[in-house]
Amino acid sequence: MKNRFLIYTLLLLFVSPVAWAGEIDLHQVYRQLDEAIEQTDRYVQEREERISTAKKALLAARDDRQRYDICRKLYDEYRPYMNDSAIYYIDRCIALAEGLGNRIEVEGCQIQLAWQCTESGMYHEAMDILHGIDAAQISDPQNLKQYNSTLAHLYSELGYYCKVPRLQQSYYTRGNHYRELIDTTVCSRDEALQIRETACFASGDGQGALRYSDQRLEHVKEGSHEFAIVAFYRYLDYQLLGDSVQARYWVTQSALSDVRNAVMDQGAMWELANLLMADGDMDRAYRYIHFAWQCASKFNTVKRNSQISPVLTAISDNYEASLKRANRQLLYLAVVASLLAALFLGILFYSNSQRKKLARARNELSASNTQLAQLNSQLSDLNSQMRQTNLKLNESNRVKDEYVGRFIHLCSFYIDRLDEMRKRVNKMVKSKDLDALYKITEGNELRDKNLTELYEMFDSTFLHLFPNFVTDFNALLKPECRITLPEPGTLNTDMRIFALIRLGIEDSSRIAEFLHYSVNTIYNYRAKVKNGAIGDRDTFEAQVKAIGM
Repeated sequence: MKNRFLIYTLLLLFVSPVAWAGEIDLHQVYRQLDEAIEQTDRYVQEREERISTAKKALLAARDDRQRYDICRKLYDEYRPYMNDSAIYYIDRCIALAEGLGNRIEVEGCQIQLAWQCTESGMYHEAMDILHGIDAAQISDPQNLKQYNSTLAHLYSELGYYCKVPRLQQSYYTRGNHYRELIDTTVCSRDEALQIRETACFASGDGQGALRYSDQRLEHVKEGSHEFAIVAFYRYLDYQLLGDSVQARYWVTQSALSDVRNAVMDQGAMWELANLLMADGDMDRAYRYIHFAWQCASKFNTVKRNSQISPVLTAISDNYEASLKRANRQLLYLAVVASLLAALFLGILFYSNSQRKKLARARNELSASNTQLAQLNSQLSDLNSQMRQTNLKLNESNRVKDEYVGRFIHLCSFYIDRLDEMRKRVNKMVKSKDLDALYKITEGNELRDKNLTELYEMFDSTFLHLFPNFVTDFNALLKPECRITLPEPGTLNTDMRIFALIRLGIEDSSRIAEFLHYSVNTIYNYRAKVKNGAIGDRDTFEAQVKAIGM
């Protein structure tokens, strides 16, 4: 689609005040490109409809002159869309022009065929076609200009992709030779500017090339295929000047225009994916190179496929390294979870030991109180207080036993789940099923499911310990403010907040952390419920903490 060596253009600064200010929002431009990619089917359909209309007209054509004109139109539609079809129709144009006896059009179509072969990486075929044309016999100035331009383009492409320095310089020299032979008097204004622009770029004068690019951009429509080419060249100019932000902006603009014009020769998208991979944005780079690969498959040229394959491989290697890191992190989490489980087992053992000590102390105190009651009636109040203390200790032990037991079960459950996830990820890594791995890790479904299970366990445990909590809690509220639960055995957010308060967790920040709300939201919930209290709202929470005592 784009000649990598031809001079790359700078967009007019007044076209984009943001660019002038140096405050380009690359993320916003990337979002525009993402939205355009989502609309690809619509853009492709528009091009297919134009092609279908032209094919119908070709079938209805009455003579070879009409057929020739329609085949040229079909070639123009297929040129950036499907390489094989473009070559078919320009070759058919050659046959029709020969039948019409129009030597000038035969030469022009042959040169255009060589250009198309060059664009698609068929350099050997392009060379054979051009060598089969006798330049001395070309009578039409436009054809001669296009002949020299195509040869210059061909040698420039060969030089750009050549890895042998000596041959590369030879190709560039030949390209410059044919470029100097171009008669600019028969060129369009854009072609003449491009030749000057190319000369500046070849000499390393990036600023000079950009000045000619400014003039070219005055006469191209933004969003058109021509604009995409100019924007792509501007990207390369900024690469030459070392301005990475402007370079990324313009290569994205080029890719955006290509997508909106249903261009399948996605050179700009390939370049952008390379840049994003270098920036470490692997997810976006993968999406863009995958899209470029799909387009290249439709355009069907070896050139693009050979360019995209190494990028896909590099991204795949990076993903594999990321997965290995993720596996190591999962292993560390499993070890930490195991240590926590061991710690809580120790806490449970210590708690049981303390509970036994407390039970023995309670029995001793009860015997002593019985004896002392006969001797000193004044100690009755103290004994009553001690009995209340014992009841609270029993309640505390009961709650502690229930929650510790369930917490140990929950730790064991999540250890099993982490191990299951580790095995699943490991299996996907081995099979290199990156798409499936990406799908299971891109959303919040796993986190939401775990939170739902946590809240269900909390609700069932709490209602098991305090089966009359809902009824007693509503008794503290005005009839119109009482809370109706969505279903039996579960609590809503209001009830969970005050259930935590009943368990002794009164700090709003801790409640907010458990329920995954902001602290302000928790304050609002508490205030709303207390406003519906029958009695004094300031003593409402103390009354809640006394439920079940």
